[in-house]
Amino acid sequence: MASLATSISGSSNLVFVNSSVDHPLADSYNAALLSSVQRSSGAPKKQGEAPIDDMTQHPLAQARLWNRATKFILGLQLLVAALGYLGGYLAGGPETAWAALMGGLISFISTAYFAFRVFSGRRGRPAKTIVRSFYVGETQKIFLTVALFVVAIVWLEVEFLPMFLTYMAGLMAFWLALLPVMSGANE
Repeated sequence: MASLATSISGSSNLVFVNSSVDHPLADSYNAALLSSVQRSSGAPKKQGEAPIDDMTQHPLAQARLWNRATKFILGLQLLVAALGYLGGYLAGGPETAWAALMGGLISFISTAYFAFRVFSGRRGRPAKTIVRSFYVGETQKIFLTVALFVVAIVWLEVEFLPMFLTYMAGLMAFWLALLPVMSGANE
């Protein structure tokens, strides 16, 4: 398997897709992430200036970008949980609201765990270690999600449909939050 993640600086948590990976979104993802880091660093981009190849030039901008994105995604998932609770209360009463809140919290807890698991390690790790931590983190996230669903259904005895719908809305919020970066809207 080709190296998936490279360009990890000694003071950054951002992961860039290696240009040797043949994926249609790899180049646009890297370009959007680079332009975001350039803008957040406060350095004006000059016409005809080549993109930054070595991300160690902007470690504070990288940390700021990652922290902002993580906080935004987790905040959006909490908002989805709260809206699910409110919608469940209005549609079906307290039991439905409780179930919807549990679904939103399951998506929030699993995403927060994944972010902590993958990005809290030692910085400047080799690409192979980073990719392995992604796979391990995602596997653990899936097991955690299943365990939280079992706890919610068996122990808390919540209604399945409102819980599952709010969980799915929380997952969609995660992907919708990444859409501007992937589409290049941050340029």
